[in-house]
Amino acid sequence: MAEAKGEIVVSADVEKVRKVLLDLKAIGNCFKFVKNTSESGEKWFIRAPMSMITQTKELEAKIVREEPVEWEAKGKHLLWRGKFEVEKANGGTKIRVILSVEGLGSMAAIINPMASVQIEGQLKYFLNELKKKIES
Repeated sequence: MAEAKGEIVVSADVEKVRKVLLDLKAIGNCFKFVKNTSESGEKWFIRAPMSMITQTKELEAKIVREEPVEWEAKGKHLLWRGKFEVEKANGGTKIRVILSVEGLGSMAAIINPMASVQIEGQLKYFLNELKKKIES
């Protein structure tokens, strides 16, 4: 399993931040590898070439826990997890993020080494997009 941790401070109150973090559609759309989500956000459709490489075209997303916010998105050969810890910070809100990805089944041997190389870049992109979404 590959894991990355990071944090951002956003110009929004804790309530607004939590609302976005509990919105699976908003979260899914912050990932570069997700081309689209279902209206409810419970399905994330994977962009090519990642969908071909991982042999996973979509992920089923769900909130696992509301405090701290935790979610998971699972597909045929992929399992993404996220955890958000939120606290007030100098006129805004600090968000600590932990993302992890794990290859499943027969594709694990291919996915896991690739994921460990790419997870930091995925986290950086995700944090930038999340900040934009919360502050818009």
